[in-house]
Amino acid sequence: MMLPDLSVPAHLPPIHHLLGGHSIQWNPDQLELEVSYQALESFTNPRGTIEGGMLCAMLDDVMGLFAYYANQQQAATTINLTTDFLRPCLVGIVVTKCRFIKQGKSILNIESEAWQNHKLVARSTANFMVLAHA
Repeated sequence: MMLPDLSVPAHLPPIHHLLGGHSIQWNPDQLELEVSYQALESFTNPRGTIEGGMLCAMLDDVMGLFAYYANQQQAATTINLTTDFLRPCLVGIVVTKCRFIKQGKSILNIESEAWQNHKLVARSTANFMVLAHA
C-alpha cells in the first residue's frame, strides 16, 4: 500500500531526494515502512563500495520518515543511531525496511535494515525523541 502523504515531494526532506529515495511502501496494519534508494557511484569509497556513512544516512532517513508517519505525523529527531555493516554494498538499488522496537510517548525505538539483491547489507537501531508541536 502506498502512503499518500509521502508521495507529495513537499513532505519529504531534501536529503531523501539526494539519497535517491523512491518507491515508498507503507503497511499501516503492521506499522512497517519500506523505501528504496538509488546508491550512486558518487556514494562510493576508494574500494568502489558504498560509503558506510551513506548507508547510515539512508537508514536514518527511512527511520525519520517512519517516526513521523507512524507517530501521527509528529516530528521526531534522532538522538542516537547504531549501525552494523554486514557486507559490502554496491552501486544500485538499496531497499530499506523499518519498524518499531518500542513506541513510547516521548521516545521511539526503531530498527531498520538495508538490503541489496535480497541480501542484508546493514542493520541499524536508533532512538528518536518526539518533538513538541510548535
